[in-house]
Amino acid sequence: MKPKLVVSGSADNTIRIWRPPKKLYNFEGVGTLRPVLEVFKFLTLEEVIAIGRVNKQFYEASFSYEVQTKPIFREDQVLEGHSGGVYCVAVSHKKDFLVSGSHDKTILVWNLLTRQATQVLKGHSGGVWCVAVSSKDEFVVSGSSDKTVRIWSLESVPISVLRGHKNAVISLALSSKDEFIVSGSWDDTIRVWSVLSSEQMRLIEVNTPWINSLVMSKNEDFVLSGGGNKALTLWSLPSGKRTRVFRGHGLSVNSLTISSGDEFVVSGSGDSTIKLWSLASGKITRTLRGHTKRVLSVSLSNDNKYLVSGSADYSVRLWSLEKGTQTQILKGHTDRVWSVSVISY
Repeated sequence: MKPKLVVSGSADNTIRIWRPPKKLYNFEGVGTLRPVLEVFKFLTLEEVIAIGRVNKQFYEASFSYEVQTKPIFREDQVLEGHSGGVYCVAVSHKKDFLVSGSHDKTILVWNLLTRQATQVLKGHSGGVWCVAVSSKDEFVVSGSSDKTVRIWSLESVPISVLRGHKNAVISLALSSKDEFIVSGSWDDTIRVWSVLSSEQMRLIEVNTPWINSLVMSKNEDFVLSGGGNKALTLWSLPSGKRTRVFRGHGLSVNSLTISSGDEFVVSGSGDSTIKLWSLASGKITRTLRGHTKRVLSVSLSNDNKYLVSGSADYSVRLWSLEKGTQTQILKGHTDRVWSVSVISY
């Protein structure tokens, strides 16, 4: 299942939506070269995609045979509405709306059909670093530099404010049945909260500097954290105990994502690399190189075959995990790409 939508949020205050063409052909498949060359227009030099007209019909086509075997994305739209950098983006499970959090202290809800902001959620007194959407798309959870986690109904009213962290809340995860939230903070703690009661259920003291990212396993038995100690740490949620440490990065771990079957985890680091780790062995199975500055965000496709990454080098990159290769560089942002999300249909 190829990815059909990539969303990226950047310090340039924008959100960009990237989509592949609806149909893409090789020129030999749509007609002779001569009539095509009479009316073509290059859209991207990297893939040499063009618009060709054959027998009064227009086609998106390429000279490259590889173009039909891998997803090729183009910028579809730029969403502007935030007055500060966009730190985080999350797409609803029904894929009909998008949520973004920003340095401007607000959360915007965007209709993906009309591409318009439909709601502004206000209440945080600091930048919003992380957002998540509930499984039934009924509420949104956010974490902020104001040290709080907030639960919002989509009626623009905060349901509850969860207090306890002593520093910025940088990352969070929501359980599959929306029963509890796991939050990670620069206060070097991970906290587990009940959605129903808003009470803190567990406190895990990490004792390592700067939790930048966390991800929960699909079976919800454990959580992985990454931060300033250059490592990934595996924590048991039932006991709160550390069970394994994954070492291999040269600088801080900034982003984590986990495969759908909990077989492997992907990490993006300040050392400009992306690493794949076996959860069973704790060993690195692959290192992806291409970004020239810090990797700030990573996101896996539903079938675990493709990865999207965002970086301080202003680029979004698409990777084939089956081949271990970079398939495309998406350029358009003019500042750091803080957050990416890839959606498959």
